[in-house]
Amino acid sequence: MCGRYCIAASPGELAERYHVSAPAFFFPRYNVAPSEPIPAVISQKNHTEILVGNFGFSQGLKGRVINARIESIQEKPLFKSHLQSGRCLIPASGYYEWKSVGGKKEPWYIYLPDVPIISFAGLVRTMHAGHEMVILTTEATGPIQEIHSRMPLVLSQQGEEEYLAGKDPAETMRYDSSEYRMHRVSDLVNKPGREGPDLIRPVVMKNAQRTLDMTEPA
Repeated sequence: MCGRYCIAASPGELAERYHVSAPAFFFPRYNVAPSEPIPAVISQKNHTEILVGNFGFSQGLKGRVINARIESIQEKPLFKSHLQSGRCLIPASGYYEWKSVGGKKEPWYIYLPDVPIISFAGLVRTMHAGHEMVILTTEATGPIQEIHSRMPLVLSQQGEEEYLAGKDPAETMRYDSSEYRMHRVSDLVNKPGREGPDLIRPVVMKNAQRTLDMTEPA
């Protein structure tokens, strides 16, 4: 799944990356959590822009749905119509996932060192209160499986074009698992509202490997 992530980019950097006008009312975030404002890139009728909306589709008293599985997205009424008319890219620098170790959960930061701003495949819908976004997920690959069985659908730049053009999400181009890196980070990220670049920095771990080299077999 993908419930927390980092977007350590300025409005100007987002504008340059996606060739759009800089988004208003947005600043770098190191601990994005459900219901919080996030940027999303949409492309309709040869016009591309960045919207700012809330992370997750609100379900009233049931809370928010933040992820959509690509394996069943075309069968779920909540997502099916938006897959046709509400595709978007959700910019990120990397994301957090929690690994179960001895009954406890350790936060890890997963990212692409050669790609400062990545794009999650997403869906956007417009409600009375504004825009809402969900992130598409897929089965984890390579050593990421050591952390969690699911991961966000991270599109390559070619995959971004394919996805926005309507291609089946399962067939879009992605980055190879060998390109990812991940490392253990501070437990401070467990608390929504905590912010700052310290959250994505590696922490020293006793009797364990601090980072995982994604080029090594699982």
